[in-house]
Amino acid sequence: MSLEYRVAAFVVLSVAVMFADSRFDYLDRVRFTLGFLTAPVYWLADTPARISNWIDDVFVSHGDLIEENERLREELLFAQRELQLLAGLATENNRLRALQEASAGVEGRVLAAEIINVSSTPGTRRVLINRGATDGVLLGQALLDANGLMGQVVEVLPFTSWVMLITDSRHGTPVQVNRNGERAVARGSRGDVPELELEFVPDTSDIEVGDLLVSSGLGQRFPKDYPVAEVTSVVHDRGQPFAVIKARPLAQMDSTRHVMLLTMTENEAERGDGVAPAWVDTTQNKPAVPIEEQIEELSASPQEEVLNPEPDSVSPDEPLPSEVADILPEEPTTNQQE
Repeated sequence: MSLEYRVAAFVVLSVAVMFADSRFDYLDRVRFTLGFLTAPVYWLADTPARISNWIDDVFVSHGDLIEENERLREELLFAQRELQLLAGLATENNRLRALQEASAGVEGRVLAAEIINVSSTPGTRRVLINRGATDGVLLGQALLDANGLMGQVVEVLPFTSWVMLITDSRHGTPVQVNRNGERAVARGSRGDVPELELEFVPDTSDIEVGDLLVSSGLGQRFPKDYPVAEVTSVVHDRGQPFAVIKARPLAQMDSTRHVMLLTMTENEAERGDGVAPAWVDTTQNKPAVPIEEQIEELSASPQEEVLNPEPDSVSPDEPLPSEVADILPEEPTTNQQE
């Protein structure tokens, strides 16, 4: 048989086998057997490549490992930085949302501001905000955050303002117990701990640990019923006429950055007393007298308003509550002689 006939026969046989394999499963067992027999051949053929890879892994230089390790550390550091930035943005977004929700519950308009500096003077607790006279800021305006009352403006500059916090020892805040309406004056502590102390509270008063203190609105410097602090300790001493009560401010004094200034309400504009506090020199928007002498009035009611109370207030014929009497300015000596 010639070579051409043998090649043609093998081609026909191959086509017949492929056709039978595609149509029937007669050759599955044959294929399995052939694969088992040829496996060592494939393994031997792949041996040089596997040996080469093993040599590369074993004899890789120590410097390459150090370089790769350093690169991976840098990539991890960049990934962690991006994660922290995202977490910071999420936190700031939550604070802004909480501040917006809190502003909806405050009577009157509010002006958003940011804390840009903290006073480093010993014995004082003040912060600097990025709003000033050009933004319409006035002395005595209340500063709030999403959690509670923070303080009020004591110095106005063209583009910034200093705010005295309620935890300053020279600041007094008229408050009342949210549970029973009992009123008091919360003054900043004189120690290193930023807390409040309730002054001249009778030992028989009904104030308990955990009570919520809100602004009473006396003096109309702060919004009424805005959260101020939570009572943390109450000490009754039988030998003393007043209880020792301390409270923790609800405002995030040391961590918050976004705050809001309470502007005058429409009622204040109609009364004519919402333009500026009485002790402000409106020509220069500065205190008419040193702030140290007038700081007692920051949380006190003007005497005229107490003597001519609004409805639901104290009657002129009734004795004033002790907390109001303590924060009222004394009458001049000439009036007493008359």
